[in-house]
Amino acid sequence: MYLKNSTDRVVVNWSRCQGREARVILSLVRHGEPERGSGVTDPGDPPLSPTGRKHLEGARGLVEADGYDAVYCSPLLRATESAEILAPGARLRVEPDLAEFDRGAKRYLHWEDGAGAYRSYLAGDLSPWGTTLAEFRNRIHGAIERIREEHPGERVLAVTHGGVINNFFAMLLGSGQVSLFQPRYGSINRFRYLPDEGWTVVELNATGDRPQI
Repeated sequence: MYLKNSTDRVVVNWSRCQGREARVILSLVRHGEPERGSGVTDPGDPPLSPTGRKHLEGARGLVEADGYDAVYCSPLLRATESAEILAPGARLRVEPDLAEFDRGAKRYLHWEDGAGAYRSYLAGDLSPWGTTLAEFRNRIHGAIERIREEHPGERVLAVTHGGVINNFFAMLLGSGQVSLFQPRYGSINRFRYLPDEGWTVVELNATGDRPQI
């Protein structure tokens, strides 16, 4: 499966999810659009823009319909603010390894601006951000496995980043590519874990009404 630059909603293996008890349902949500401009206090960790807040307000109905037992988020501001909008009043568990590969960067670069540095990322070279693809994927794997072990039989909401979602998806497919599709701002990407199957993709890029599991 190759969905590079696709922003369409995708449902995978839906029929296999019916009539079976899902041991863990993990909903990975991409944060809303970050703020732009010189007025941002920390250019490397911007807050949500007004449009970004609307992205999450639109997704909140889906999150509330699904329900959740626990809420995790990346420590980056755009993710923590998104989680607060999605799950108001919930206890937020900050998981450092859900952060994007650009954590610690001096300036946040918007993916849709086509920044030249992202050519390196698309080639699997994360050295401009002081890490490697293997290191990035190892920490994603570690974070998700910790969440899985902590929440058997539960639904977990985790607000994170496009690179994290894409690379988790790619690892499930055994792909070395880092951008198989384009998670939209505020999109919900759901995965299911069963002990006899491991992780299965359920749904990508959900932003509107769709069946519940």
